[in-house]
Amino acid sequence: MKNRHQIKSLLILFLFVSGILAAQDQDSSYSLVEIPAPSLKDNLIGTNDIQKIGVYLPPSYSGSGELFPVVYFLNGYTVEAGEYPKTEAFYSYMKNSEKREFILIELNGHNLFEGSMYTNSPVSGNWEDFIVRDVVTYVDGHYRTLAKRESRGITGHSMGGGGTINISLKHPDVFSVVYAMSPAVLANDILLNGMFQNDSILVHVQNLSKKMAKVRDEDFAETLQLELKSYDRKVTSIFGILAFGSAFSPDLSQPLKIAFPFKRNPDGNFTKVEEIHKKWVAGFGNLEEKIKKYRNNLIQFKKFALSCGYQDEMPGLFEGSVYFSTLLKEEKIPHSTCWYTGNHTDKVSEQLMNEVFPAMSEYLNGEK
Repeated sequence: MKNRHQIKSLLILFLFVSGILAAQDQDSSYSLVEIPAPSLKDNLIGTNDIQKIGVYLPPSYSGSGELFPVVYFLNGYTVEAGEYPKTEAFYSYMKNSEKREFILIELNGHNLFEGSMYTNSPVSGNWEDFIVRDVVTYVDGHYRTLAKRESRGITGHSMGGGGTINISLKHPDVFSVVYAMSPAVLANDILLNGMFQNDSILVHVQNLSKKMAKVRDEDFAETLQLELKSYDRKVTSIFGILAFGSAFSPDLSQPLKIAFPFKRNPDGNFTKVEEIHKKWVAGFGNLEEKIKKYRNNLIQFKKFALSCGYQDEMPGLFEGSVYFSTLLKEEKIPHSTCWYTGNHTDKVSEQLMNEVFPAMSEYLNGEK
């Protein structure tokens, strides 16, 4: 009788061969690639200026010299590139669809605070520039792409959906098709209220600020990383608060390099600081102002789409998405929506295969 080691070896061999056969059947490939990220080089929280991106190549890529459109996918909060690869959805769509193929690039917005919000910040790094400059330049320089806006699309889920919208507002010269999935767009300050739902969270922030008050700039990243190890990421919202604040309310004069929207009074109670509070709300809010400011950019897209589940449990996201669509209609900006029965995460693959990928295939220009 074979011993356990022999059985284990045979099982590993079987799985390896099965993986090869499955890959051959799919005739597509996925790989994690490390690329330079000069836009992140001067961040203050220790984020590496070498980043990983996921690269999905379509079935006909290896057997032809054809140039392909490219779709850039922005992951949500806490998700790193390669952690939840979209292989099943991508392979299934490419295998069963007769529509135009494209390259799919999975982007990483992860950092010490679990998420960058894909915006430029002197604290967490210039993530917007990383997307539109570093990544696009690298992909066009290393893969057979159609290097023009008419052949580039951008999409993303949750934080990535909010990043998709904020980036698209300013960069119609880079992308021509936009699809935001369950996006972080907010009609009010409900998400912010959730972050600071009780004084204990504010006390945590204040205590952390005191610990960082006398830390030298050159020691900031290392000291903050050590301090944050004592916090359980699953039970405290302090990581989300630091992520949001470093992205949308940076202030290098403060101990945590962030201006917070509440201050503690001598009596121990906290009160709102209106001007700073507005900055926090504006991160994924201020929708009326953004649409009016960037209207001429929004009308340049060949396709601009939103989707969200009726049962999305993230505070304010469904209401914010509907409100954003209402504002676009008022400004006569062409767009489409898909409201569906589902929560924040249960229909991501289905939405990709049935909504996002078909839109990209239809509206992005191909070589033929």
